[in-house]
Amino acid sequence: MFKSFSIGVQGKIAVLLLLVVASLCWLTHSVLRPQLLVAVEEQLSKGFAVKLDELEKLALTEGGALSERWFVQAQQLVAPDNIFLVGRKADSQLHVLNGDSERLLSANEVLVTYLDSAVDTYSWIEHGPQGALFGAIALPPDPESGRRYLILQRNIADWEAIFYGVVQRYFLGLFVVLLLFFGALAVLFWRKVRVRLQHMVQVSEAVAQGDLTARTSMPTDDEIGQVAAAMNTMMQRIQASQEALLNNNRQLDDILHHIPSWVFIKDLQGQYILTNRRFDEAFSERGPLVGRTVYDVVEPNDADRFVEYDQEVMASKQAISRRVSIVREGEEHQLLLVKFPLLDVNDAVYGICSVVTDLSNVEQTENLLNISRSIFENTREAILITDVDRKILDVNQSFERITGYTKSDVVGLDPNFRASGKTQDGVYRGMWQALEAYGHWTGEVINRRKDGQEYHERLSINSIMGRDEVVTGYIGIFQDITEEKQVSENLTKLAYRDPLTDLHNRESFKIRLADTVSYAKRYRSSFGVLFIDLDHFKEVNDTQGHDFGDQLLVMVAERLRGNTRTVDVVSRLGGDEFTVLVPGEVTESGLAVLANQIITVLSAPFVIEKQKVMIGSSIGIAIFPRDGDDIELLLKHADAAMYNAKAQGRGCFSFFDFNINARNQRMIKVKHALRSAIEDKEFSLVYQPKVNPAQMTLTGYEALIRWDSAQLGPISPAEFIPIAEESGEIERITDWVLQRVATDMQVSNVLDRSNVSINISAKQFRSDAWINTLRELDANNLINAHAITIEVTETALVDSFDKTLEQLQALRDLGATIAIDDFGTGYSSLSYLKKMPIQYLKIDRSFVKDIGVDPDDQTIVQTVIVMSHALGIKVIAEGAESQEQVDFLSAQQCDEIQGYYFAKPMPLQDLAKFSLQEPAEA
Repeated sequence: MFKSFSIGVQGKIAVLLLLVVASLCWLTHSVLRPQLLVAVEEQLSKGFAVKLDELEKLALTEGGALSERWFVQAQQLVAPDNIFLVGRKADSQLHVLNGDSERLLSANEVLVTYLDSAVDTYSWIEHGPQGALFGAIALPPDPESGRRYLILQRNIADWEAIFYGVVQRYFLGLFVVLLLFFGALAVLFWRKVRVRLQHMVQVSEAVAQGDLTARTSMPTDDEIGQVAAAMNTMMQRIQASQEALLNNNRQLDDILHHIPSWVFIKDLQGQYILTNRRFDEAFSERGPLVGRTVYDVVEPNDADRFVEYDQEVMASKQAISRRVSIVREGEEHQLLLVKFPLLDVNDAVYGICSVVTDLSNVEQTENLLNISRSIFENTREAILITDVDRKILDVNQSFERITGYTKSDVVGLDPNFRASGKTQDGVYRGMWQALEAYGHWTGEVINRRKDGQEYHERLSINSIMGRDEVVTGYIGIFQDITEEKQVSENLTKLAYRDPLTDLHNRESFKIRLADTVSYAKRYRSSFGVLFIDLDHFKEVNDTQGHDFGDQLLVMVAERLRGNTRTVDVVSRLGGDEFTVLVPGEVTESGLAVLANQIITVLSAPFVIEKQKVMIGSSIGIAIFPRDGDDIELLLKHADAAMYNAKAQGRGCFSFFDFNINARNQRMIKVKHALRSAIEDKEFSLVYQPKVNPAQMTLTGYEALIRWDSAQLGPISPAEFIPIAEESGEIERITDWVLQRVATDMQVSNVLDRSNVSINISAKQFRSDAWINTLRELDANNLINAHAITIEVTETALVDSFDKTLEQLQALRDLGATIAIDDFGTGYSSLSYLKKMPIQYLKIDRSFVKDIGVDPDDQTIVQTVIVMSHALGIKVIAEGAESQEQVDFLSAQQCDEIQGYYFAKPMPLQDLAKFSLQEPAEA
């Protein structure tokens, strides 16, 4: 096809060239020649007489011959017309002058040259001696080259013949040039046509191979370009049709595979020819279903029914709907079955499509909705639901009970109508910011009941999301925590004030001390710390009783307040230990005066119940920053100085002096021995039982480390654990404890079915090493994390709350239990308690030991148990040594008790011998 078309184009090109050549010949002979002659005659006639007369006059004056004078005058005569070529006759020769050069031209020769000047036509004649007549004419400018031709001829009468000869002389050359030009043009044209045709062939072949994106790229200014444009349009339409078809197929495929029903197509022989994903998943145990029949999928009885339905559809050519039940995996499923025929163009059935919906999930959903409604109505927490505009839609019965408002009172109102004005605006701003950013918020607000009474709410709000992930409303759940807040406030007071003396307690003192350290560092000032220990108080307390001792402590507090300044912070750390924080610039002499004054007033007799009591005091003094630049170091050094004062005979004071701190030497020895204790196998574990007092059953054991140093002998954990924390050895010790507990639980028939508590130092929470060890042991089945309780002191909560919270949450994810150890003696007994994922709270032995003796301790223990239970936290009391203590703790519903009353810590081999039948000797 393309070859024949190419030959046609070549023929057209040849014919076109012949027509062009013929036209040129005709134009030259019939048109150009007469026009040129007419133009020459007209131009020669213009001004010819003037020039002739002037030249003849010049010739006559010179005797009929041209002279140099004539030549110059003739040159001057014609110079204003910008003719730069003139000639003269001499010796039968024509001298032609152009500028300064001159050449000869024979009498019979015709000169054709050109001028570059823009002048009008010009002619001149000369009569020589022989009567020869010469003429010259400058033709108009060539329109293409801009050149002007000058023709010289000997006789005006012979001009036509000579000019025609000139034209004939140059025509053959012109013809050859034109022929070569148009031949080259034809070759270039053919090459261009051939390249474009080849490009169209390549595009056609690409389309034939399936590449519908192939396109021609050529102009449309001729027939070939228009054919190419038509091809592009056709391919664009084909591609668009293909993409539309593919999109439709994808949409149908998505619908088929995501519809929450079974969809399948069977041929007339009952074989599956297409199944969707839901159907394949429902019967995945049957393997691939395409090519199989219903008898390969369900029970024969059910299959017979489905075959009958298929036959009914094929016979009627109508869709049918049936509700059927089948048994799958021992469960009955209610199905909604829809079948319809697939017809070809001849209205003949070629297949059957079935859509099956399992209604069992719908029934389950209805049951869940009923259950949810029951929970909504009967839960003790108040629930309210609002729309997206914060208008109340529904409330439950607990809402009515807590607030006093009925459902009809509040529907359509903004929940904020209950606001008391006591909640800060920032809380509400943070609430809505959190809801917008995260979709939930939890916090506490103060609202007002219908009777005007204020109450505290612990409120949790969650956004309700629609199917398109757009908020459609909010659900709020809250509890009335008014009583809890009152208990918390009382405990807060207990946390920061000594209930007996109303002095600052240990926690409050450390806070004030920390603030004073910060201030002193900022302003480069000093302050003093006095650590006071009462002399002989224990003897008075033991002989006169705890009530008597409490009265004495109250009087001591009054004397301390009366002999210190208002800015001084007087605290009772516990027992008979007091401290005085003396802020401002201090000197040794000034602190010595104060210490002597305190020693004097405390040495004076106290009259209690008409009895005179004599006690004394020993005081240690530390100065910031000389003796330490942090609270721990200052207290430590003040305490060391106090013991040095006692060693000097009591009733005196001592400034801290590094030279007299003999305990430092002991610390150095212990620190050095710790480095090799693990390698030398000097550590061991003992286990102390924990008992449920209500059921008198064992609930677990606490693993306690013991150190029998080869160099220093037995060393108490109270001595070496702080040193290990300071030196960094605590990480290795903790790792050893975890590994040893794992080993003991594997070999012991007692521990393998018990819960074991492990103490983790607050310093350990600065890294994840210990929790990684526990996680690795659990992953390797060397320990069961669900059987482990991690005990952590409150100090860890203050040092790095966020890091500690993260690790405790990781523990909960492992399944481990978490207990707060030594509760009430640390930095923040309550501030972070409700935020931590803890299950147990362990009351420190310092509160337990005075049960039955100190009413304040009993009140603290009782309050802690009530508060913990209110927060859903169980309580363990440690240090129980007497029947009285156990009875009191049991009466207060303490969940677990640990102490010498039941058992001392014992080695692993003795656990199997232990029995709760007889209490241990204290």
